[in-house]
Amino acid sequence: MKDDPVDIKNKPERPVWSHKTEGGYLEDFLKGDEERAKAEDNQAASAPDDTGASGTANGDDLQKRIVEVIKQIYDPEIPVNIYDLGLIYDVIVDESHNIKVNMTLTTPNCPVAEALPNEVETKVRSVDGVNDVTVAMVWNPPWDMSLMTDEARLELGLL
Repeated sequence: MKDDPVDIKNKPERPVWSHKTEGGYLEDFLKGDEERAKAEDNQAASAPDDTGASGTANGDDLQKRIVEVIKQIYDPEIPVNIYDLGLIYDVIVDESHNIKVNMTLTTPNCPVAEALPNEVETKVRSVDGVNDVTVAMVWNPPWDMSLMTDEARLELGLL
């Protein structure tokens, strides 16, 4: 499998975390884009109509507001917010406005390993409309620089 070429042009923007133990993180990562598309289609088909007066789905609006709050949290060692740094894998909003954030750190022994997830939870709880918050630390797939947005790479002089 080491000799298999990897198509870096068509990789997903963010990896999809999977709790499966079969296959390994690389296989899950490569399948993630297809599985995410199917899951989004299924969720959209089964989701109740939750639109407000503005015409946008309240869950989508809430997710956008949560992402904006997360973008205000910076890694103390790197001048880039943790969302653009690629540390946030998923922000999931259920129909009761309970939030699950799947996140990782640059390394498991990161100096902010205890503080950063707590800060994420506190900031997400502060968003109007949020019911409950769970922050899950995810180590598969491991973080690497390819998870950063172009804006983050530009800020760090990597582009």
